[in-house]
Amino acid sequence: MNKTKLTPLFTILKRDDIVLWKRILYRVLIVLVGFIFAIAFTSIVAKDNPFTITGSLFEGAFINIWRFIFDAALLLGFGLAIVPSFKMKYWNMGANGQVVVGALASCVCMFYLGRDTNLPSSVVIIIMIIASILASVFWSVIPAIFKAFFNTNETLFTLMTNYIALALVSYINSVMAGGNQDSPGIINLTGPRARVGWMPRVMNNYFLPIIIIILIGVFIYFYINKSVHGFELSVLGDSRNTAKYANMNTKWITIRTLIVTGVICGIIGFLLASAVNHSVSAASVGNLGFTGILVAWASNFNPLIMASLCILLSFISNGTSTVCSTYHLSGENLSNIIVGIVFFCLLIAEFIIRYRVKFNFKNKKEVLLKKEGE
Repeated sequence: MNKTKLTPLFTILKRDDIVLWKRILYRVLIVLVGFIFAIAFTSIVAKDNPFTITGSLFEGAFINIWRFIFDAALLLGFGLAIVPSFKMKYWNMGANGQVVVGALASCVCMFYLGRDTNLPSSVVIIIMIIASILASVFWSVIPAIFKAFFNTNETLFTLMTNYIALALVSYINSVMAGGNQDSPGIINLTGPRARVGWMPRVMNNYFLPIIIIILIGVFIYFYINKSVHGFELSVLGDSRNTAKYANMNTKWITIRTLIVTGVICGIIGFLLASAVNHSVSAASVGNLGFTGILVAWASNFNPLIMASLCILLSFISNGTSTVCSTYHLSGENLSNIIVGIVFFCLLIAEFIIRYRVKFNFKNKKEVLLKKEGE
């Protein structure tokens, strides 16, 4: 008996390159639809009209404009840190731990050098920067060495280093507190050596960190797109065999790239310790490392698009805090739901930009008629 092969109902085809303005328009429109859906969901949960909810969201987002910008910049920093490794398809899931270890090294220097020495604050800050970068580089390079020489799974390895880093923070905080409490609290807040190791204020605590992270973004853009190292990352990411055939030292490229990641994470850790928190804890970075991965991936590793998305996510995070406070809702859960909706919409936008769906209703009907006539 002859079998008739039916034409699929639809076929997914790769699109030709879409002009830039259309790509931007698709993303904006679909995210806007998702945002409207999120507002509608929030209004149902809060039992209030969407316009009041939207007003509370905007009020909460911009109540402290510098904090709003800093939150966006901090998330951008995490995203930038993982861009080089992801560009070569090294799945670094350890940005949280790498930043926390850097912040911990800064806090240890701030605590002991501020208490037991008479070094000027400027010297302590320099030592803190160096210690933070070295600690983060060390934490980043360990999985890279195992990946380069033993081909271990970097995803699992870097995830495990996050948990170890958090355990180190808890232990060393207890040591600095003399074992009497979980943490020494704000370091060098009072006393004759008050504010030793604290980054100088320019306008406020957030201005200098924001400027530094923007400069990191400029560096990453040129590093990825305009340097030989960036080209090597692209080749290695496309095909490790091609990179070897081109006589590239893939082991050194892997380790070197994670050194760059470690330097960026160390700087971010220092900024958190010296400029903003003046302490370190397991909650210092939250889930920013994982959100930064989504930001980098959804932005196709473009720092400018990453910055735009980070601003949107900072708006959601700060705005939902006020909404939840006003309506007595769970702030973190609501924020996560809305962020999830936004990322889901971004995935839809990326699919529409990269692919098109061709329906085959006519071909399907013809094949079915042929089958019925047999």
